[in-house]
Amino acid sequence: MLTLYLCFFGIYLISIGLLELIIPRYMLQLWIKFSSSRLYFLYGIALIIAGFPLTQVPSSNPLSTPLFIIGLIVVFSGPFILIYPEKIRNVFLQGLEELGQTGSRFALIVDAIARIATGILCIAAYILH
Repeated sequence: MLTLYLCFFGIYLISIGLLELIIPRYMLQLWIKFSSSRLYFLYGIALIIAGFPLTQVPSSNPLSTPLFIIGLIVVFSGPFILIYPEKIRNVFLQGLEELGQTGSRFALIVDAIARIATGILCIAAYILH
């Protein structure tokens, strides 16, 4: 079941990453709209739920260590969003203001590459299982 999760999670991450590369302006607007929503704190819960299985990849899988580290980062970032959603939202929006149009696009491209790389790692772990 965990390996199937790795496959679907990897496909999801690659899809979101490709959308960020193909239509960056729309994805940035969507992210701004979502982060300004009252339900933004649910993103923290989603991070915890999505990241926890990554910490459970068996050590027999050669990619278990990088996935464990990624899982820890994702899981530990969730509580910050749960506890301080307003502060996280403000930091995000201020960062976009300071970066400007070009910097925001660059940040989105870096995010997309990180998502795609993590997705590829998940799918590789699924295949190597």
